[in-house]
This record gives sequence, C-alpha cells and structure tokens, in this order.
Amino acid sequence: MIILNENHQDLGENIPMFQLRGFSISEINAEGYIEIIFQKGIGISLTTKIIDLYGDTFAEKRQGYIKDTIGNLTVYIHFFGKEKDSKLIIMYIDQTEKLMNFAELYHLSKRIYNGVTPDTSKTEIRKICNTLVDIPKAKGIVGLFIIDKAGFLYFSKINKDRPYMANNNFQIAGFISAILIYSQDFIAGGEYGLKLEDINLGNGCQMFLKTKSNVIFAYIVEKPNCSENIKRYMQLLVEEFLFRYYSSYVVGFNGDLAPFHSFEKVIDQYFEI
Repeated sequence: MIILNENHQDLGENIPMFQLRGFSISEINAEGYIEIIFQKGIGISLTTKIIDLYGDTFAEKRQGYIKDTIGNLTVYIHFFGKEKDSKLIIMYIDQTEKLMNFAELYHLSKRIYNGVTPDTSKTEIRKICNTLVDIPKAKGIVGLFIIDKAGFLYFSKINKDRPYMANNNFQIAGFISAILIYSQDFIAGGEYGLKLEDINLGNGCQMFLKTKSNVIFAYIVEKPNCSENIKRYMQLLVEEFLFRYYSSYVVGFNGDLAPFHSFEKVIDQYFEI
C-alpha cells in the first residue's frame, strides 16, 4: 500500500494547478499486481490497460518517462522504483492538441514520489491531488439514479431546481426499472449489458441508461445544455461506483444505504448538478 507522509502539504506549494483530461497514481509490484491509489478523469479500466501496455518497460527500467498517443489522447507517464521492486506510476492524460509542459510535470512527479512513504493515509494523497489537478466538470445532467435491477434505489442526485423530480425519486427509480424489466438477459452477468440512449422525456430532456453487474445507472440530461465530456464521465461513474461498492455492499445488500452517501463526492468531481 502506498500512502503519503506527514509532509504531504509541501507537495502543493509553488506548483500550478493543472487542468487535464485525466490523472492517476498507481503502484505495480514485482508480481504485476496493480494498486490504483488515486485517479481522476480517467477510468480504472483504462488506467490498468495503459499500465499493462507498458508493463515490459516498467519491468526493464528502474525509472523513466513515457509519452505516447492513444486515440485522441496523449499519455504522459513518469515511473519510479520503490522498495521490493515495486514501481510508482504517475500518469497524465490530455487531448493530443494540448501540449503539457514536461518540466512542470516532472517537477510535480518527483515531489509526489519523494513524498510517498508508508506513514499516513490515502485520504491525504487524494486531498493534495485534488488541489493540484483540475478536471473540467460536465454540464447538462439534471438527475442521476443508481438502481438495482429490481428497482431499489441505491443513490440519487437531482438538480435543486427540479423539486418535483426530487420528491418522486423512488417512483422514477421504479419507472426506470420497468423500462428494463423485459431486458433481463441484457442486464444479467458481469459484462456491460443494455445501453439505451436518447430516450425522449419531453421538455428537452433525454434519459441515458447503462447497466453492469445488475446495477442500472440512469442519467436524465438537458440535451441542449450538454457539454462534450458528459458521456465519458457517465462511464467513469459506472466504474467508480462498482469499484467502491459492488463487492462490499451491492453483493448481499441488506438495505443499508449509508455506505452509498459518500458517492456524492465523486459525482461532484465530474458533474455540475
């Protein structure tokens, strides 16, 4: 486990705020096990795929720098050797047309690397990283619902200007479940199942539905006000929710909703609701 030492506040001094598409800090041990310490704006699956892609380089060199293009994104990676042949991997992602300053990124990476010791908590890593990296929020979502396949509502967040929707969130959850009740074969299993887009709700609103592992993610969107990053963030929330809660709370769910309340902080990182 990698955690930040008690001098973590020094990491943020005299370092500019970076606005990026994505940022992550991970550790890979000698056996190839990947632990994601922090990620923002980049999904867990993409982080692990990129680390797997350059696995040979990480194994061959104690430290180094990688720059590559994946689709319309440029990936910048700094990696550093740690104890017991593990590597600390710091990854930055942005659009290909936006060049990042290598010297500034390397300075930040070195300070993060030098500050990582087994003394304090990951909470402090997340805190300092959130002050260093800005991910533009998406606009246009007026309601978000996370539901099990039977219609039980795990979590919802609704724009404060939509009081009627907020007062009927459980009924809306049941309605969403009913839309999918005839598609159980899509919802079952661990892979991505049914994905419905542009369900017209009238008044300029559409509904987007995604499902995975028997969990339904429903987004009600004001289509004219959508920003371009909205669909990418929808997918990120699916991954984040399942990563945080599926094994511990969704499997064998006992009716306690308290563990899901903390997910609002994740939503607030990505969406203006």
